[in-house]
Amino acid sequence: MAAALRRTEAKAFFANERTFLHWMNMSVTIGSISAAMLGISGHAQKHWDSHRQRAIFVRALALVMMAISIFMAIYATWNFKLRADMLEERMDGPYDSKVLPILLSVVLMASFLIVFGGTLATLMGLN
Repeated sequence: MAAALRRTEAKAFFANERTFLHWMNMSVTIGSISAAMLGISGHAQKHWDSHRQRAIFVRALALVMMAISIFMAIYATWNFKLRADMLEERMDGPYDSKVLPILLSVVLMASFLIVFGGTLATLMGLN
């Protein structure tokens, strides 16, 4: 019970908000990239017959990235609320997230590597 009565510093609340804003910034960035990919792939699918198959693949990858972006925004909001409640109640941690940031990084790196590999294969004439 003594641990629940500890003093919470104001900078902890600001750190929680800063973390939330960073997650939302990444979510919006990834969402913007995926929206641009969707727009370009839609144009390519309609007007460039030689790139129709690749446009479908890029569209699928963009939709996956859009889903990741939405999931990140939901996670950021949920995590912000959870941490804010813990700070209000002056609870001891844990205030860190260990699994999800690593999982999201791996999924996004895989997406970017797929795009890079496809571009490299196109430039080398393998497709």
